[in-house]
This record gives sequence, C-alpha cells and structure tokens, in this order.
Amino acid sequence: MYDSTATKHVPNDLLHRDMMIFEGMKPLVNCYGSTTVPTGEVHYAYGCIVGRTQKNSVMSENWAQDTTPQNVGGNREMTQIKIMVPEWHGDFYSRIWFNGSCYEVDGSPVYLPHSSEMAKHYEFPARRVYAPELALNHIDPPTVPEDATVWGM
Repeated sequence: MYDSTATKHVPNDLLHRDMMIFEGMKPLVNCYGSTTVPTGEVHYAYGCIVGRTQKNSVMSENWAQDTTPQNVGGNREMTQIKIMVPEWHGDFYSRIWFNGSCYEVDGSPVYLPHSSEMAKHYEFPARRVYAPELALNHIDPPTVPEDATVWGM
C-alpha cells in the first residue's frame, strides 16, 4: 500500500511556486522599548511571493522623504510583497526569508476559503527588513532542522 519513506509530490501550481523559510518571532518589551525576538521555530513553507501592485518599493510609508531619526541617517527602504500559502501556522510577528532577504509579516494572515479545494489559501502582506544588497553586514537565514515539517505539502 503506502510506504512511509516515499517522498511527497510537490504540486506544480501557483501556491507551490516558491519555497521560503518561516521564522517564528515573539514580542519582547523592556525598559528600552519593544521589539521581536526569535522563538526558535523554523520551517520551510511552500507558497507564492509576488510584489505588491498597490504600493511599489518606496523610501517611506507615505511616499514622502522619511524624516524618522536614525543612527545611520538616510532613508529606509519599504519593499512590500504579498504572500499566498496553502498552509500557515504563523502570526503577525512572523518573519519570512526568501532569496536572501528577510521580510516581516505586515498584517494578520487572512484565510480565503471560498474557492476550489486546490485554491484555498492564506494571504498576507510582508515588508522587507533586510536586503543583502543594501546591508553593511551579512546575515544568514536561520537553519531549518532536518525533522521540521514542511508547510504546504
């Protein structure tokens, strides 16, 4: 019948086009402010990553020059993407690593169930927070454990 050692077949469709790394994050609030820190949960996830047509890469959230005080000066890049995945267990604090760049989820994941069984999916925006081509230091994506579940299979 079924051999548990057989590899699963990855469908050739839009929701299985891209492979990303999911990194779980949790909020941390202390006397210096608030941030997020990794939880240690790391998975591969299949999905579809596309650029946002409503808002292309800009240097600030309101399309004007960013005047937020920063210790290194200059503008901040705001590259937004839309992520569509067949399976999602992350939340608002999650990070995505794709093609060397790191993205933070920029809204609550929404489940879209009103379609065929094959097309049901979660959808959410994300914004790039680390771009290797623009960074002064190099950061590697987290290592996915061999026994980690692959989402979207």
